[in-house]
Amino acid sequence: MNHRIAVYRRVSTEEQTTNHSLESQASILRAFADQQGYTVARDYVDGGWSGSSRERPALEQLLADAKEGLFETVLIYRLDRLARSTYLAYSLIQELADLGVGVRSYSEPQIDSSTPMGKVSLGVTAIFAELERDTFMQRSRDGTRKAVKEGRYVGGITAYGYQAEDKQLVVYEPEAEIVRMIFSWVGEQGWSTTKVAQELTRLNIPTKYRRDGRGIRGKDTATYWRAGGVLRLLKNTTYRGEYRYGKRNTKGPNGKDVISVPCPAIVTPELWDAAQATLQRNALTATRNAKHTYMLKSLIKCGGCGCTYIGTRGKKWQGYACSGRSERSGKEQAARCRNPGLAMRDIEGEIWQHICELLSAPERHLEQRPLTLIPAELPLARTALAESRESRKRLTDLYLDPNGPLSKAEYLERLAGLDTQIAELESRISQLSDTAAQEQAYQQQAEELRALAQRYQGELDTADDGLRQTLAHHLVQRITVGADGGVDVEWVI
Repeated sequence: MNHRIAVYRRVSTEEQTTNHSLESQASILRAFADQQGYTVARDYVDGGWSGSSRERPALEQLLADAKEGLFETVLIYRLDRLARSTYLAYSLIQELADLGVGVRSYSEPQIDSSTPMGKVSLGVTAIFAELERDTFMQRSRDGTRKAVKEGRYVGGITAYGYQAEDKQLVVYEPEAEIVRMIFSWVGEQGWSTTKVAQELTRLNIPTKYRRDGRGIRGKDTATYWRAGGVLRLLKNTTYRGEYRYGKRNTKGPNGKDVISVPCPAIVTPELWDAAQATLQRNALTATRNAKHTYMLKSLIKCGGCGCTYIGTRGKKWQGYACSGRSERSGKEQAARCRNPGLAMRDIEGEIWQHICELLSAPERHLEQRPLTLIPAELPLARTALAESRESRKRLTDLYLDPNGPLSKAEYLERLAGLDTQIAELESRISQLSDTAAQEQAYQQQAEELRALAQRYQGELDTADDGLRQTLAHHLVQRITVGADGGVDVEWVI
């Protein structure tokens, strides 16, 4: 009886055009089989499959047929056609050996798992195959990261609102308008991601993949908007002009493998920050499985132990108590917090009354608050600092000139004076910049107060627990409870 063999051929997507093409392997292996007097029982082909994975259709069929005894040997062009890792190569060869099937390589005559020396050669060759693969992958990763740092878009799924042109990420205006609208709904109107998704679907605005008629990585995708997709869009830093590459390879957004490069922005920094603030508030006030909606949820902090006060609605008492008093806080009995609780009727009543006053007459409140003007001194100070630094550079150049007139003592004296002047200007600019930043934040807070007043002024008398909670998280920064029961309320504006 002729010796029956199975021919196994594989090529990855990247190798389609190399000398290891499927056609080249077929002609070589069939000629070799004829020369050796083998009978080819079946030809197994995995086109476009990586050798680092065991899950390959033809390979799985080969293993199944080996169990049925259809052949005695598997003929391959080279060991890396069977597997690219040492562990996978050995496991496959051992599995075949247990079934009475050997492995033979055309281009590596020393590899023949049916002989002792062949097994030794097999191990050495498999190690070098794995080293070659790892080296190639590392070079590929390094080249990709270098291209990203140089500002080139290296492919992949582009964010909604963008498209790739000439290896650059550019704004796709028809979708960019939708992105700005989403950020506006969330950042300026306080919408939830669920409400945004519902509105986009109601307006029949197509998702990226419904428009293109394709899926993601070969999988079908929803043709309607979902809250999770809206949330990912809102958290994508690309929209503020910061494209991040490599984040899927790390456990956090600030991992060492992440590269951040500038790209065209779609939304302003102010709108981006406003949307993130809304997302944070929504996360704090999310009801999920909560039985009750508490107006001041997560806002009350204990001045003693630093824990958060939690709401309680009991038959005898309704209010907020420090979570540090509970056994569930993990504190020892003797160390549990003793700060007093707050009656819900008192604390919520006081906070709600002030909220109503703010929203009923926002301009009156803003007029009573002292304004801090952006100092005209700031640009002058920055100009002076730039001139002082330039003077310092010229002074050093003059001293280093062999024909220069400055002595070492004179140089050090003038240098010390310039360094003092630069330090004073830097300190002054820091103070002035803080003032300008405070004024900018105040203006944003004022606009938010006006927007809230315009939107909710007519609903204050009939506000339910959900609206009270929403407005409290917009307007209250923090509530701190002292050991004596005193309450300190920090308002956003």
